[in-house]
Amino acid sequence: MINPFLQIEVIGPQSDKLIWIFLIIIIIGIIVYLFSRKSSFKMPSFNSGVSIKTKKNRVYHPSVIHIEIENETKKAIVIEHPIVRFKRGRDTKAFKIKAVNARNIYPLFLEAGKTHQLPVALEPFYDYDRKLKKFSRLRIEFKYNKEKDKKSKYLLLKPTLFRSDR
Repeated sequence: MINPFLQIEVIGPQSDKLIWIFLIIIIIGIIVYLFSRKSSFKMPSFNSGVSIKTKKNRVYHPSVIHIEIENETKKAIVIEHPIVRFKRGRDTKAFKIKAVNARNIYPLFLEAGKTHQLPVALEPFYDYDRKLKKFSRLRIEFKYNKEKDKKSKYLLLKPTLFRSDR
């Protein structure tokens, strides 16, 4: 098409070039999104030598959670206060275990190859905050050697619409 006043040929956008530009913008957006997430920057976790196992006394609505922390390293470690974290959707509530049977045992010195077992009754948490009965998942977290974190997998406390233990 030629503009009669300026005597310049005007070239319109070509559809195949617009499609390529649009695809490149989408691919760049996807790459930026994937690299901006926190989990994509984490290094793969190797076995740290400290394992945490959690068991519950019932499949649903347990009253006691048994925690077992095992030191599989060749050195002794110092375990800080364990944290019991309840989760429901995006809401979380965390409680620090400061004493066991009215005795302060944390920070705990755990020798190489030894295990530490701790039963945690959930009723005192429910008595403190009645809303915790609506929370469906629980996890145990602790720090050891003042810098390294260890977290257990989430335990299912009650059946939900999306997931069940059975």
